[in-house]
Amino acid sequence: MARGVEADTVEEYLDRIGEPFGAALRTVRDRIAAIVPESEQVISYRVPTFRVNGKALVGLSVTSRECSLLLMSPPAASELAGTLPEGSITGATIHFPPEQPLSEATLRLILDVRLRELGLPLTPQTPQTPQTPHTPPIPQAPL
Repeated sequence: MARGVEADTVEEYLDRIGEPFGAALRTVRDRIAAIVPESEQVISYRVPTFRVNGKALVGLSVTSRECSLLLMSPPAASELAGTLPEGSITGATIHFPPEQPLSEATLRLILDVRLRELGLPLTPQTPQTPQTPHTPPIPQAPL
């Protein structure tokens, strides 16, 4: 399968690449959108691309065997080399099997590097759930 697919929208691209690739890239796409909610999804150079403030952040594509996250930055690839818990880097592309979409934690690492490169704010961390049970307020006695 060629990297680029004739499609006008990201959803059309994901429909056209078939399974299991479409499901894997949908999962990654949804995770990226949740981490960087201000991003927009467009087709650029025949692949789904996330942009923030008009700047390309990352792209998605497939080969005949695997899924790819396009970093669009050789310096980012160099910085991330050897640090990611999943996927493999070739050039400025992270490859992963469709059966194992990149996790939110891995995507957060990648996106923080790319956002920093673009001079944009880093992603906020997911709020932690309080570990102590909620204590209701103590009623006040009338005066």
